[in-house]
Amino acid sequence: MRKLIQTILLAFFLCLLVLPVVSKDKPKNIMLLFDLKDYNKEIESTVDHFFNKVIGSGDQLIVMTPAGKIFSYSSKTISASPQKIISEIKDALKKHTSVTSSDYQNIYNQMLSIVNDIRDGSGLEDTKNLIAAYENNRKELRMTRRINEAMLLQFSDVFERSRKITGDTDNQIYLFFQKEVRPIPDKNIMNNIRENPQLSFDAARVFFEEKTEPDFNVDKIAEEFKSAGVTFNFVYITPKDLPTQRYQLVDNSGDFYSAMSVIADRTGGKVVTTTQPQEIFKD
Repeated sequence: MRKLIQTILLAFFLCLLVLPVVSKDKPKNIMLLFDLKDYNKEIESTVDHFFNKVIGSGDQLIVMTPAGKIFSYSSKTISASPQKIISEIKDALKKHTSVTSSDYQNIYNQMLSIVNDIRDGSGLEDTKNLIAAYENNRKELRMTRRINEAMLLQFSDVFERSRKITGDTDNQIYLFFQKEVRPIPDKNIMNNIRENPQLSFDAARVFFEEKTEPDFNVDKIAEEFKSAGVTFNFVYITPKDLPTQRYQLVDNSGDFYSAMSVIADRTGGKVVTTTQPQEIFKD
């Protein structure tokens, strides 16, 4: 199925780029990639701002939703019916985010249940088992990410091939990724765990130690994008302050942020950490 999706994506993009474009400026081929956990008014405002202030009459657009659904729009289509396209993209993002975010939410809820069980008091062996289960949940949480190395390399290949057909174009990718958060025990509970030598090491590693090994070959991806003339931009969408009771929230996606930030820097793109993703389009 994955190979089929990639083949369809390539066909869509190549068909899109062979369409003639007329523009005073260098035409842009733009990809908007969305990996979202929550569809909200800020996402809607970003779509509106993009069509009102960013995309031009000679530009062409590809949008990938959180479910991996591809929408392609030629410059002719964009000029003829922008409001219809805006509505279509918003509806797709809302629908697909609702479907795909369920995996993330289910794992988050499992982690919260573990934190509550630890807080409510468990025996030594039970607490060890809970910490081990939480560690597995951390791995599962990372697996819910929709963007992977193979996908990004596929996109670079698409842009590289398109240059041979369309010539000199301004190729841009914008990745909108909502930060992963996870619950951990509150400070009082963690202090109690640290006082137990049979729990302290594993608890500190599982609850606090950040994953440093990236799941991406950032050097390869950056070089492939540069070779294809792609500017990669990364939007790290942070949630607004969430109310918590008797637990803490920590970042679970620092490794992803680091990898995407390096790729953006090496391709001349921008990195924005914000609750309002439309800021990526501002000078």
